[in-house]
Amino acid sequence: MRGSHKSPKLDDKSRFTLPSKYRGELSEQVTVVCELEHCLGVYPRQVFDAMMAPINQASPTFRRVRDYQRWMESRAEDATPDKQGRITITAQQRAWANLEHETITNGAGNRLEIWNPDDWAAYQERLLEEFADFDGDIVPKAVN
Repeated sequence: MRGSHKSPKLDDKSRFTLPSKYRGELSEQVTVVCELEHCLGVYPRQVFDAMMAPINQASPTFRRVRDYQRWMESRAEDATPDKQGRITITAQQRAWANLEHETITNGAGNRLEIWNPDDWAAYQERLLEEFADFDGDIVPKAVN
């Protein structure tokens, strides 16, 4: 998924209309999660499940595993878009992403992100500064 778009507002019932550009990839069940950058991620359900599989298969004797499972799973909601391509955004998710009515959506690889427009602008400004002088690997090398 690619691109950044001003999106329809959240309606009075806190429903978000998926942009038509992404509905093909998100027409089945999706999982909406609170991302660490205070936005929401909308994943095809099977993509989210595959992403979480290694964590959910890890031993719960590791505190970091338990913490991450709790963090992600407690803030995740499965949804099936209705015929108009709408999904409901929970109160917890709206508060986390600072969403009231206006939204910006971004295609972000395997997910769609939903942002508060002001937060997205501030985030873009910070990234511009960080990447202007960036010289290094994007993906960290595995530590042995």
